[in-house]
Amino acid sequence: MGFVSPHADPCFLPLYNSPAALATAVSGSGRTTVNDVAVAGERSPPLCLFGDEVGVFSEHLQQLTLDVDCLLRQHTEKVRVEVAERWERLIRRLLAAVESGTVTRLEAKDEEITRVRKLNCALEERVNSLYAENQMWREVARSNEAAARSLRTDLAQVLVAARARVDQLRAAAADDAESCCSGEVKWEEEEEEELGGAEWRMRRCWRCRAREAAVLLLPCRHLCLCAACAPTAIACPVCNCCKNGSVSVNFC
Repeated sequence: MGFVSPHADPCFLPLYNSPAALATAVSGSGRTTVNDVAVAGERSPPLCLFGDEVGVFSEHLQQLTLDVDCLLRQHTEKVRVEVAERWERLIRRLLAAVESGTVTRLEAKDEEITRVRKLNCALEERVNSLYAENQMWREVARSNEAAARSLRTDLAQVLVAARARVDQLRAAAADDAESCCSGEVKWEEEEEEELGGAEWRMRRCWRCRAREAAVLLLPCRHLCLCAACAPTAIACPVCNCCKNGSVSVNFC
């Protein structure tokens, strides 16, 4: 509601008498008298009319002030709502961006955790496999050690028997008084050569017959091959048992 300016009204006259009004109040004679001025004063409007217009103007001013305040409040509320909506949209975009980045990082971390778990599982399987293989080789080493001890015992028994046989032959030769010294010495040398040849035949390789047997075959535990023939052998030449391992024996 706007302010309405007061319109021209014949009843609305100023409080003072203007020179023009006084001039019109005088007749054509051109003279102004006290009576004429009094008559002109009697024709001026009362003061109450101007007070009514002031009241109307004050009401219009108050209404205008209320309208302006209302418009300001409405505009302020509208601006506040728009600012709140803009802030809300901005916060939503920021949250969406942060959530998107967070989701991406979480997915990357999940993939990395999955990869590390798979790697740990593979490493655990490898460790278990190596542990089982270590246990197997320990068992093989124990078995080979037992076989070597048994072989040493057998060889010691064979050597003891051979020495006993030599002692018996020497005792028999000493009892023979009819043989001469030279013949006795020759006979002893022949016996020693015979015993040495028998021992060599017992210890030579069963495959090439040229080198000393120095490899123990498993699982039959026969000392029957040399170091050169053992790698190419598939089965034991003594018992034809399939070979699944071998142990080198040092007679030093």
